[in-house]
Amino acid sequence: MTKTFQQMVESLAGDIKTQASDLKFNSLVSFTRAADIVSRYLDIELRKYGTTKKTNFNILHTLITHGGIMTPTELSRRVFRSKHAITRAVDSLEKEGLVAREGIGSDRRTRMIAITEKGLNLVKQAMPYRQDVSRRAMSCLNEQEAYEFNTILRRFGKHILNLIEGDTGPK
Repeated sequence: MTKTFQQMVESLAGDIKTQASDLKFNSLVSFTRAADIVSRYLDIELRKYGTTKKTNFNILHTLITHGGIMTPTELSRRVFRSKHAITRAVDSLEKEGLVAREGIGSDRRTRMIAITEKGLNLVKQAMPYRQDVSRRAMSCLNEQEAYEFNTILRRFGKHILNLIEGDTGPK
């Protein structure tokens, strides 16, 4: 007996609802939804500041917090973007004068990426704005909740990184 399309949809919907009753599954789904919402919020806020690319902003911050100069491969690992995406972002940042490629040779992968004085100034000017956006986003949590949230997120992030690094493919 062949199920109709509607029966298949209803059956799968029931399976999804059953799966959603598992606390850990539901928590992960809630977390990914919240991460998508936060990402959208940051997109909106960055547009107000005059930039539309979180990756570019993350690259500038990462460069600063890691001594001002890194390889594209290091940046790729730190901001969780492909090497190709990093190359495109660095091209854009370089056109704006916010970073510069350093090194010799024609292979762009062997060059170092350095933040420029203009890039430093942009991030410095954004510091109060960044603080305000953070405060508004986290205003629904009291200090203790924010502390606990931060602790859990750090532990969760570290765990997921360990899963990624130990991942050998589908199981």
